[in-house]
This record gives sequence, C-alpha cells and structure tokens, in this order.
Amino acid sequence: MERHIVHHLPKIELHCHLDGSIRPETLQKIAQSQGIALPTKKEQLIDLLVAPQDCQDLNDYLKRFEIVLTCLQTEEALKTAALDIISQAAEENVRYIEVRFAPSLHTQKGLSLSDIVTAVLTGLNEGEKQFGVKSNALLCGMRHEELDSIEKIVHLAENFKQSGVVGFDLAGNEEDFPPYLFEDALKLVEQLSIPLTLHAGECGCGKNVADAVYLGAKRIGHGIAVKDTPEYFDLLKEKNILIEMCPTSNFQTKTVTTLEEYPFKQFLNEGLSLCINTDNRTVSATTLTDEFMKLHEWYGITYADMEQLTHNAVDGAFISESEKQGHHTYLTAAYKNLK
Repeated sequence: MERHIVHHLPKIELHCHLDGSIRPETLQKIAQSQGIALPTKKEQLIDLLVAPQDCQDLNDYLKRFEIVLTCLQTEEALKTAALDIISQAAEENVRYIEVRFAPSLHTQKGLSLSDIVTAVLTGLNEGEKQFGVKSNALLCGMRHEELDSIEKIVHLAENFKQSGVVGFDLAGNEEDFPPYLFEDALKLVEQLSIPLTLHAGECGCGKNVADAVYLGAKRIGHGIAVKDTPEYFDLLKEKNILIEMCPTSNFQTKTVTTLEEYPFKQFLNEGLSLCINTDNRTVSATTLTDEFMKLHEWYGITYADMEQLTHNAVDGAFISESEKQGHHTYLTAAYKNLK
C-alpha cells in the first residue's frame, strides 16, 4: 500500500474525540482570543498536547487533555474546535465522521449543557458546508461523575436527536468504574432508543466488553482486553458488535506493549467486525491514513482489507440505511480500480 493512495481513498471514522483532536495552531488561536497563555513555540506546545512515546498508562495519556479543556469553555471555542476536526477529516478524504465529546467538561465558565452541544453541532455543520464532510456527534457521560449527572447527558442526547446527536457513550476511568455501575443510566439510553457505543476493554478487563454488550452497546470503543477472554467472541459475533480499534492510542496507553500482543489479526481471524480510528488525532499525533499505513507495515493489510474495514465502519455508523447505502456505493466505486 502506498501512502498517497491511502491518503486519497475515502474513509469513515467513528471514534474521534473532540478535545483530543484539535490542531495545536488552532488551540493557540483560541487561547490567544481568551487571554490564556500557551507556549508560543510550536515544539513546546506539541510537548504539552501530544502523548510521549514513553507514556506510562491511560491516566498519563489523559493528562494531555487538561490544557485543551481550559481553552474549550466558550461557544466560539467549541465551534472552532469542531470545525477544525472536520477540516482535518477533509484533508484525508474522510467522508463521514462521528465526533464524540463530554458536555459536562465544558461548563467551567457557565455554559449550559444545551449551549455546549449547540456550539459543537454548529461547528460540525459549518464544516460540512465548507468541506463537504458529513458528520454527527456522540455525547459522552464521564464515568467518575454522579449517576444523575450522567442521566442528564442521556436526556441531552434525546433532546438533540433530530439535530445531529446520534448516540451515547461512557468515557473516562474504566478500571475503577466498570459498566454495570451505570446499569440504570444505560437502561434509560435503551428506553429512549438512543444508539449506544461504550468504551470497554481499553484497560485489562475483557469482561467489561461482554458486560457493555449485555447492557446494550452496539459498538465497543477499543475492546482490546477481550483478546484474553475468547469465550466472549461468540457473543460479539452473534450480536454483530463492531469494535472501534485505535492502534496508535492503544500502544500509547500501554493497553498493549508489543505487536505480538496487539489483537488485530486475532480478531480478524476470529471473524469479529472491526473498524479503524484515530481516537485522538492530536494527542496521538495521528491520522486515519497513518493508522492504515501502520496496519499495512505491521500486518501486511491490503487495499481490499482497508476497503472491508471501511465498509464495516459504514455498517456500524449511527445513520440511516439509505445513508449507509450511499456510502457503500461510493466506497465500492472508489476502491474498484485497485483490485
């Protein structure tokens, strides 16, 4: 596979965090407009925003978000951040992207939860007008928060269902806050017919993946730890669960430390449904092109594999069947000449 071809081929991304994907130069502009001092040298700013190679674990990785969140507390900043992600997606021909964020992390300067969601959706819509990239939003509840706060985010997702919010997620400290602690909130998600994707198995517990499925998840964010609990593979296949893999991020957070441990091939060989994502474009210093090129270098994937992984993403996207059909048709035509 050649990088320039991978770069130009159409792609779909389902697992991309707003606060982890803003370009350093865009963040610098946002900070300046608010009088927030950030390092003026690009290298120093990148050191603050990008997880280092010797990142210790998930919590060390998550520290990179603190400085970003300080800047994303106004409607204008949120709009700008959302537009920035869509411009990045357009650069590498991402045709559809689902951008996830936790509204509760953006209330420090008094914005209401509705104002926050409206601002992000405005930025995403502006991005579609400017760059032609279709997008929707996923709202995240943060695992360390009180259940009633999380249920507010569920109701928020319901309120914005017709305006561009297409699903709900739980993010944050999975180790201390496993899925069944949120059973009531996730029942509410089900009652309101909100599509559910859950971060699970990003740290070392495969049972969390199975529990997330039992609690209604249609997609699993990361899912890596289920490699050690193959007894759950049949459940994932039977329920047609899509695993949103994020290779660079998984190595940075020390979910795995060697290529031998990384279960991409294992999952493929077992017939599990996978798609490929960046997770956090800035914190992981990656693009979707980079992720596919890594899989090519590590495992020898082909354009045909890339096409299949991209069709899988379309199948798992929280969009209508007619929209899916449109994406499938476009993808098939674009990859046809490579076979």
